[in-house]
Amino acid sequence: MNQAVYSTLKQKDFIVKNFLFKVATELDLSTNELILLIYFVNQETPIFDPEKIASQTYLNVDAAIEAYTRLLGINLITIDNSKDEEGKLIEIINLDNIFKSISTEIVSNIKEETTSDIYELFESEFGRTLSRMEYEIINNWLDSGISTELIEEALKEAVISDIKTFKYVRAILNSWKEKGYKTRNDVIANRVRETNFDKTSTTLFDCDWLHDDKWWNIWNIRWVYS
Repeated sequence: MNQAVYSTLKQKDFIVKNFLFKVATELDLSTNELILLIYFVNQETPIFDPEKIASQTYLNVDAAIEAYTRLLGINLITIDNSKDEEGKLIEIINLDNIFKSISTEIVSNIKEETTSDIYELFESEFGRTLSRMEYEIINNWLDSGISTELIEEALKEAVISDIKTFKYVRAILNSWKEKGYKTRNDVIANRVRETNFDKTSTTLFDCDWLHDDKWWNIWNIRWVYS
């Protein structure tokens, strides 16, 4: 083998910390998710750039996005807003939760949060006890094949919109069903794509509000179910 090639292959581009294997094992992370964590830990200022990540880790862009949204979804990584030297807004990956998750207790708490009681969650967010009919509504969603995490994500959307009604949650779930969303990752991945798309838009006024069905649908849902 050519000595130059051999030397290149022996170079260590990334340092793999042992604790990452512990985190990956206890949280049942996929290989792609572990690769992405290794990439972030080795960056001085970790930023989610799918194409750059793909070129350096050999993950394709879709795989990188899927792994990224999963890590965000379980709150293993978070995002901090900052500004670069030119004053432009950038999103920096916060890795604090990764280091905290070294503790088995913290890892267990993360698992418990992702498998929380859906009924108690509704009662907590609505600030009241659910009626028998409302319990049946949730049961019907689960029986129809809607995942618990997707119901929780729809509830979160309702809370953020300050429209805490079952009708609004149902409208969100129906909208996601039409789009083919089945997991929280599907929802987060779409948000990431929309965020990246918004960043490439020149101005807010470039949008054709009159003929954009997406915005009309969002407006109609809020108007009807508020």
